Amino acid sequence: MAFVKQFKNSLIAVLGIFALVFLLLLVGVIPYDEFIFGKFFVGASFLIIGQTVFLVTIDKSIIKIGRSVGSSLMKFKKPWIIIFFGFLFGLVSTVAEPDVQVLISELLDVNPFISSLLLISIFGIGAGLFVGLALIRILKNIKLKYILLVLYSIIFILAAFCPENYLGLAFDSGGVSTGAITVPFILSLVIGICAIKSGSTKDDNFGAAGIVSTGPIIAVLILGIIFGAPEGTYSYVPLNIPFFDMFFNQIKEVALALSPLILTFIVSQLTFLKLPAKQTIKILIGLLIAGIGLVFFLTGIYYGFSTMGTFIGEAITNTVADWFILVFGFLIGFVIIFTEPAVIVLVGQIEDVTAGFIKKKTVFIALAIGVALAVMLSFVHILYSISWWYFLFPFYALCIALNFVIPKIFMSIAFDGGGIASGTMSVAFILPICIGISEALGQEIMLSAFGVIGFVATIPIFTLQVLGLIYKLSKMKKERKLKKEKLLEEKLLKEQEQIQGQDLEQQQGKDLEQKQSKDLEQEQEQKQSKGLEQEQEQKLKKEKDKAKNKETQKEQEKPKTKQLEEQNEKELKEEKKQKDIKENKDAKQKARKEGTNETS
Repeated sequence: MAFVKQFKNSLIAVLGIFALVFLLLLVGVIPYDEFIFGKFFVGASFLIIGQTVFLVTIDKSIIKIGRSVGSSLMKFKKPWIIIFFGFLFGLVSTVAEPDVQVLISELLDVNPFISSLLLISIFGIGAGLFVGLALIRILKNIKLKYILLVLYSIIFILAAFCPENYLGLAFDSGGVSTGAITVPFILSLVIGICAIKSGSTKDDNFGAAGIVSTGPIIAVLILGIIFGAPEGTYSYVPLNIPFFDMFFNQIKEVALALSPLILTFIVSQLTFLKLPAKQTIKILIGLLIAGIGLVFFLTGIYYGFSTMGTFIGEAITNTVADWFILVFGFLIGFVIIFTEPAVIVLVGQIEDVTAGFIKKKTVFIALAIGVALAVMLSFVHILYSISWWYFLFPFYALCIALNFVIPKIFMSIAFDGGGIASGTMSVAFILPICIGISEALGQEIMLSAFGVIGFVATIPIFTLQVLGLIYKLSKMKKERKLKKEKLLEEKLLKEQEQIQGQDLEQQQGKDLEQKQSKDLEQEQEQKQSKGLEQEQEQKLKKEKDKAKNKETQKEQEKPKTKQLEEQNEKELKEEKKQKDIKENKDAKQKARKEGTNETS
């Protein structure tokens, strides 16, 4: 799934370049050459396959080594050990860098005044020393803006004493030293160290590539001061090597380039890494597959794109107006950034480390605009023979000044992104176009064409810094808006509190009145209640007195009643006595009568 996705991205990016080339063909700017276009097709096919294989396997090989080494180095308490291994890995990764191989090949085609071994050694030592400097910055918490200020001050002081023939090559060497192998390795090495080091912030994860790119610049400028200006001028004579010879040559070059990195990894594994055997085998297999991808990638560039670049440069100079060349430069610069492997790795790591705060799309667009402007201005430099001094010095001075204004994270990303934007495709396609234009105009190629890679590394720094400045201004605007809203909210709250205070006073007044009225009512009620109680008490008292009087009367009437009762009882007894007498009398009379009757 990852392979298909990456293949699709690589195909789309290369199709953009194809579209521009065939547009030039359709409008008659360049003639159709069957041999050159055939090589271009084959080269593009190999480039797509090689880039896809390399980017798919890089996470499990080079990046894995870098992070493992970075986190393991922090176990050593002595900083010099960390710095030494940083130098060593910086050296071997730069020697293995395909961009360095491509630039030296293009240089030797133009002017073989120095050996390729010496140039590679200079690039490697310069990069290795400044990897150590980048690690010192992290370990000692030195601010990146001050380091860059000092380094670029040294660069332009040395440039003032160096022959101008070396100026373009020096800045080109800085651009190519941070490419498809160096960047993933150095970034992952730094991220691994920052993950273990206490007090590290996400800002520390970036900026190392920006520092490393200055090492080869300083090294080449010192070389130029020592050797002096080369004698005579040379024409561009590209070697027409058959495809299979070139393919097998790239196998040999990639094997030689990767050998120091693999050997250093094995030594580190045996001494301090101590990764599990299964994981080590996976990393070595990943390195082997990444190497195969690099072979395909470099073969495609050398065989197809370099030849087409020189062909286009010579053709457009002889057939179209200057404004068309400048527009073409802008378009090819915008498209080519999407084919750079190191840029794809960088923007992915930026999004990962910033937890999605800085999006891939944003960084890609900023870099694309920067490279587009850089290529267009490089064509201005060649067409109108303007010295690189008038381009490089003002832009770098502006970039260093902006470091003191923009947020730290954007400063670090800008200098990393600038060095990485000038990658393999810039060296293998844009540089040959510039060589073709210079050759067509009869200019000295060392002075006019070389330097474009260094300048391509400059403008993206500026555009990313502008992005950071826009972000800062928008953030400040948002903060001001929030502050204004907060002040307005506080004002409204204060007014509401005042209104509520007035309402509260009025309410308290009303409550007081109500309380007083209620107290008065309660007092009246109490009085009324007291009066009623007194009335009831009086009533009860009267009733008690009345009852008492009744009892007194009863007591007084009791003897009379008794007398009356006795009299009545006496009368009743008398009546009963009389009645009994009468009944006795009647009974006697009745008995006499009955006796008389019986006698008769």
